[in-house]
This record gives sequence, structure tokens and C-alpha cells, in this order.
Amino acid sequence: MQFINNFRGIAILLIMLIHAIGTINNDGSMILYAIGLLLDNTTILFVVVAGYLFSSLSTNFNYLKYLKHKFKIIIIPYFFVSLPAIFIYLSGLKSTHFWIDMNWFNSLGLVYQYLYFMLSGAHLVTLWFIPMIIPLYLFSPSFLYIKSKQLLGVFFILSLIPALWFGRPEFSVNNVIWTLYFLPTYVLGMLLWQRPRIYEELVKYSGLILLSYIVVYLWLSWDAAFSTQVDLLWKMALAVILMAFTKRYLAKKNKCLNMFARLSFYLYFVHGYFISTIRIVYNQYLSVEVTGLFAASVSFALTLILSLSSFVIIKLILKEKSKIFIGL
Repeated sequence: MQFINNFRGIAILLIMLIHAIGTINNDGSMILYAIGLLLDNTTILFVVVAGYLFSSLSTNFNYLKYLKHKFKIIIIPYFFVSLPAIFIYLSGLKSTHFWIDMNWFNSLGLVYQYLYFMLSGAHLVTLWFIPMIIPLYLFSPSFLYIKSKQLLGVFFILSLIPALWFGRPEFSVNNVIWTLYFLPTYVLGMLLWQRPRIYEELVKYSGLILLSYIVVYLWLSWDAAFSTQVDLLWKMALAVILMAFTKRYLAKKNKCLNMFARLSFYLYFVHGYFISTIRIVYNQYLSVEVTGLFAASVSFALTLILSLSSFVIIKLILKEKSKIFIGL
């Protein structure tokens, strides 16, 4: 299972990298353009891991204990992490949003504004993930029933129908569509645990297969990026290949990847704040424009350093009580 932990560490790093690149002007860099194409929609990798781990840890499953655990490590941290972002909007410190009609939003009462943000995750660029994945937790007994009947493969195919029909929503307008889009990736993770031969057949040549994937993906998408429907299929294929790759080359404990895996949900929660801060500083306060690979590298490094530093500071201040606020 150590290779799955390393996979999860890689997944959160790739997510943070693509978000960091999005804060800067790539200045026509072909390398950054290629990375942007390859890593767009890599949250799929994170969800595949979630499905795999759920399936692997579901022995003697207790639904109430499971929900209580998720409430403690996901929902309560979501509540606390959301407070600064929601306060910024509700206090009027920020009066614009990249897709919400703020005239309509401001016509709502404060309670409805708060509930809208919490139910949509629209208050911070990364937090749509939480309202999306909560239904998957709630329906976990159904997934286990399907698994017990050896029907995960059939359910995976069926779950692709609405995902490919609707595609990935551009914004957090309808979280049901978000959940439907990511459902097959979660089921794929469960399926990979139940039928490991799917990825184990690729282990021996996983390095060559991964390189071939990168070349073919870039060749086909360079002039026009794939639709979210097509990209869903490509990124699920990438998840299988990376799983084989980590089993082949990263099967042993890696201290760095292990740390990022352990902190993955915390990093997913908080890095949106630092991404937003870097974007504001970069666009509004830098007197000299910094672009390209150097700017992207600095943005990524700062995102990592600030996110990890925030965790250390919280642990130093709150010690054991930090579990209440950040689940760790």
C-alpha cells in the first residue's frame, strides 16, 4: 500500500503545481503550456486515490463511524478553513467574483449568502471539491453493496454515461453535476483495488507507457485542448498508468511523498488562499513583470512553503487541539 501513499503525494503536488502555474503569465512558454495541458483536471487522480483507499479500508465497515470520521476530518475543517474567505465576501472587502452575479448575491440575506458559499464551495478556488465529494461519502453503503455483488465494472460503465453527457461544470453552479462527473473516477479507484491486475499488467513497462501517454496526449491536444468529457477518459487512463508507475518505481516509503500524502487534505484546503494571494500580488503589486518558467517556479515554491508553514504554525499554536480545526 505504500505505493498508493506515494501516488497520493504525487497527486496533491500536481494539483498545487497546476494551480500555481495559473497565477502567472506564462509568456508563451511551451513547457508551461505543455504542463498546463497535461495537468489540467488532475483532481481526477486525487479522487481515484480516494476511491481506492475507501475500498481497501472498508472491511468491517460501520456507516455511522465512517460518517463521524469524515465529519471530524473533512466537514469541521471545511467550516473553519472557509471562515476567512466567506468573511472577505460578506464584509464587503471583496465585491467581485469571477462567475457569481454579485448583484444577485448581494440581494440575498447574510445567512443565505453564507449557506450558498458553503454548499457550493465558491468562496475559494479549491473548495468546490468538498461539496462535490460529500455525496460520495453519504452513498458509501451503496458502493459497498455493488462491490460485494462484483458489479463495480458494470457500475463504472454506467456511471460514465452521465459524466460524459454533462461533462465537467465550468463553475460551481450545480454540485450534482460535479458529483456525477467525478463519480466514475471514484468507482475506478474502487475497481482498481478489487481488480489490481488492471494496473499490475502495466507495471513492467509503466515508464515507457507513461512517456508514450505524455507524447500522444500533447500531440493530440496541442492545437485544441480536449473537451472535459474526453479529458475525463484520458485522466482516468493516466491514473491507471501512474498507479502502475508508482508500484514499479515508488513502492518503498518516500519521506517527502509520505509527508505530502499525510497532509494532502490540509494542503488541498489551504493552498487556495496562497494561490489567491500570489495572484493578487503578482497582478497588482509587482513593479517588474516576472513571467515564464521562473515565475511559475517561484509561485509553486511559495505555495508549497506557505502551505506547509501554515500547518507548522497551527500545530505549534494549537498542538493537539489542531485536530479539531484541521483534522490533523
